[in-house]
Amino acid sequence: MTIPKRFIRSVPERTPDDVEAWWAGFAAMHPDWEMVTYRDPIDSTGFPLTGHAWPSCRHPAQVAGLLRLEALYQQGGVWIDWDVECYRSFEPLRSLRCFAAWEDPRTVPDAILGAEPGHPAIKLCLDDALRSVLSGEDPWRSGPGVLTRLLPGRDDVLLLPPGSLYPYHWTRKAAERALDHKAAQPWAFAAHHWKASWVPPRAPEKTPSLMRRAVRKLRRLLETRSVAS
Repeated sequence: MTIPKRFIRSVPERTPDDVEAWWAGFAAMHPDWEMVTYRDPIDSTGFPLTGHAWPSCRHPAQVAGLLRLEALYQQGGVWIDWDVECYRSFEPLRSLRCFAAWEDPRTVPDAILGAEPGHPAIKLCLDDALRSVLSGEDPWRSGPGVLTRLLPGRDDVLLLPPGSLYPYHWTRKAAERALDHKAAQPWAFAAHHWKASWVPPRAPEKTPSLMRRAVRKLRRLLETRSVAS
């Protein structure tokens, strides 16, 4: 079995122009692939394995995490987060049964994840993410945390090296993020641009400096949790 020619994403009701441009880039580079978008509001009844748990999610990112795993388990394909830009064709990865990539030596993010339908590793992740959500654990554990815990060491999953799907780290400063990673790292299939949908939206009355400090604090906390896991 191979990974179907299908890209899958979930997005808010409204998306920025750059997000839609990146999505169009995937379509242009893969003209015979199916492009599947789940746009808010999403009907949970279409997800019989996880929809019942969506009300227990503490953050929209957890809903996306459950949706991601169920969609891949049921349909197969390649999940891409809405802030991922395509650098080159994913066609060479279709011969794999399941793939993800290391972000660094500690973490396997879930922003880009490919699998054949019914893959046992995806089912294992799905079951663990459900348990995490229903037990009230923090959002990281049901998202990147579940892949980081369960995918390494499996002989039916290929974990690509850092740089292949995540050419720059989420902690990089804005100036470093603006570099031309596509030219500098021709081996990269894509880039996750880390729009940080898990960060609470900026309140109008807050000053930018206060919000920057809050975001830095939250990121340090998430990074500490990733190391602990």
